[in-house]
Amino acid sequence: MNSEQLIKSLLKQGESEQLEFKQVVRKDAIGKSICAFLNHEGGQVLIGIADDKKVVGITDAEKWEKELTDYLNTSIIPEAPIMVSVESVGNKQILLVKVWAGSKQPYIFDGSIYFRRGQSTVKATSQQISDLIHNRQKTELHWERQLALGVELEDLDIHEIQKTIDRSINESKLDENKRNPIDFLTHFGLFQNGHFTNAAVVLFAKNPARFIPQTRVRVAFLEKGKTADEFVDDRILDGNLFKNISAVQDFFEKHLRTTRKFTEKDWERQDEYVVPMSALREGVMNALVHRDYSLSSASMSVIIYSDRIEVFNSGKSPLKAVELTKSHLSLPVNPDIAHMVFLRGYIEKIGRGTIKIMDACKAAGLKAPRWTTTDTSVKLAFPLNVNLGGAVDGAVDGATDDTLASKLDGAIDGAIDGATKSTKSKLSSLLRAIVDNEGKRIPDYKEITNLGSERTMERYVEQLREAGFIEFKGSAAQTGGYFITDKLKKIINQKSAD
Repeated sequence: MNSEQLIKSLLKQGESEQLEFKQVVRKDAIGKSICAFLNHEGGQVLIGIADDKKVVGITDAEKWEKELTDYLNTSIIPEAPIMVSVESVGNKQILLVKVWAGSKQPYIFDGSIYFRRGQSTVKATSQQISDLIHNRQKTELHWERQLALGVELEDLDIHEIQKTIDRSINESKLDENKRNPIDFLTHFGLFQNGHFTNAAVVLFAKNPARFIPQTRVRVAFLEKGKTADEFVDDRILDGNLFKNISAVQDFFEKHLRTTRKFTEKDWERQDEYVVPMSALREGVMNALVHRDYSLSSASMSVIIYSDRIEVFNSGKSPLKAVELTKSHLSLPVNPDIAHMVFLRGYIEKIGRGTIKIMDACKAAGLKAPRWTTTDTSVKLAFPLNVNLGGAVDGAVDGATDDTLASKLDGAIDGAIDGATKSTKSKLSSLLRAIVDNEGKRIPDYKEITNLGSERTMERYVEQLREAGFIEFKGSAAQTGGYFITDKLKKIINQKSAD
C-alpha cells in the first residue's frame, strides 16, 4: 500500500475517534487533537483535506512538517512519539500526523488535558482525568518499568545512551540539560528511585542477558535444504537491542545471496539481496520492539532456511495476521522501549512498518511475506525465489496442484486403515498444508486448514506421524516444527515418474 493508497483508504473511512481531517495548518487546533489522541486510543490527523473529503493540499509542506514537529514536541507534556510526514495524493501534498495511545497519560497541551469523544476533541472531565491517572498507575506496574535490581551505571553502554541523547536533542528538541545519562534516563522513566528499569537493561546494557536471560536472540542458517536438521551457523546474540540490530544485519549480509541485475538506464551491475534488507530489518525491528520479554521462557529467533527466512518472537500480537498487512494503529507492547527506538530513528512512520515490508517485497518481485499469529507468538516468513541451500528439495517438482492432491490422497488411502472417507480427506488436506508450509507447529496448521480443534489436530498429526509421512524436527521449544519425511518424498517422486 503506497502513500496515495493509504490516504485514499483513510478518506474512505471518514472522521472517527481515531481520525480527523483539517484543511489548513492551525497548530493550536492540531495540538489539541494530538493531545486528545494520546489520552485516548491514538489517532491520525490529515491536514490539507476539506470538509467534503476533497484533497486541497498544503503549500510548503516540507516547511510545515518540520515546524509542526518542533511545535508538537515542545508543546505537549510529557514527551511522546509523534510522527509528522508529508504524503502525496496526485500532484498535491498533505501532512499526516500520527500517534500511538500514550503510555504516560494524562498528556497536557497549553495547560489543559484534552480527550476524544466521538469525532470531537474536548477538554477532559474530572472523571476522565481520574481514569487517566489510574490507568497510568497500572501501566507503571508493567514489566518493562519494573526495577532491575543489581544493575549499575557501569553495566550500561554509555556510547549507545549518548547516541540516543544526541539524536533526541537534534531531532526531537529535547532539553540540552538532559545530556547527562542519568538525567536522560530519569526523564524517560528508565531510571527510578535509584534503580534502572528492565527496559533500560534491554535497550542499553552491555550484557543484558546477565540480568534478563530471555533477551537473547538466536540466529541460524540451514544450508542443506529446508528438511535438513544441520545448521551450519547457529549462534546466540546476547547484546542490547541496538547491538542486536547490527548483529542480525551482519548475519544477513554474511549468508544471503545477492541477485545481479542490469537496469535499462544503468549498464552497471547492481547487486541486491534475495530479500530487500529494508524489509528484513523492519521485520527484525518489530520483533525486537514488540516481543514479550516478561516470561523467562520467552524467545526470539531469526532462521534462514533454503526456501524462506523466518523471524519468530514470543508474545501475543494485539492484531490479527490479516490486520498487520494494512495501515494500523496499535498500543506498543513495550512503550518505553518503542519510544527509545523511535527517538533513535529506527521507527520512522508509526504503524507503517508492516506496510513497508509488504511494499519492499512486492517491488522486489517476491511473494508476499506472511504473518502467523497465535496466543503466544508471532512469526513472519519471507518466501524466497531462489534456493539458498546446497541441495534442492525436489519433493514436489513438476507436480501440479491437482496431481499432488491425487498423490497425497493415494498415500493416505494406502497407509491409513480404518478411517472414514471424511477423516482421510481431512488428513490429506493437513498433509498438503504441511507439504506447502513445512516447519510449522500444530496451532499454525490449525489456523491454515481450519480442520478442527487443537486436540483434533493433534490426533491427525499423530496419525500422519505413525504413517511415516511427517516428523518433528528441532528443539521442543518454539523453534521446532513438522516436516515431510523421505518416505513421503519417495512416494511422491515415484508416482511422478509413472
